[in-house]
Amino acid sequence: MDFRSAYCAWCELRTGRIEGCRPCPKYRRYGLGQDRPLDMQEFCGVCTNRESLELAVFCRTNRFHQADSGEDFECYRFCLDKATDAD
Repeated sequence: MDFRSAYCAWCELRTGRIEGCRPCPKYRRYGLGQDRPLDMQEFCGVCTNRESLELAVFCRTNRFHQADSGEDFECYRFCLDKATDAD
C-alpha cells in the first residue's frame, strides 16, 4: 500500500515516483517503518520554504501553534527540497 494517499494530502509529490519522497520524514516513518519523530525540525530541515521571506510569518506561526502539542507536525506549505537526500 502506498502510504501517501493517507498521509500526504498537502504534498505535490504524492502522485509521483516514490523515490522522490526519500528525504521526507513521512517516507522514513511510513515507507521504511523507522520509528522517527514527525516534528518541525524533521520537516523544516528538508523544506524548500525554510528560508522564504514570503512565508516567514506563516512558518513561524505554524511552528508556534504546533509546538509542544504532542501531535505529529503537519504543514500544508511543506515542499520537499528535492536536492536534499537525508536517508
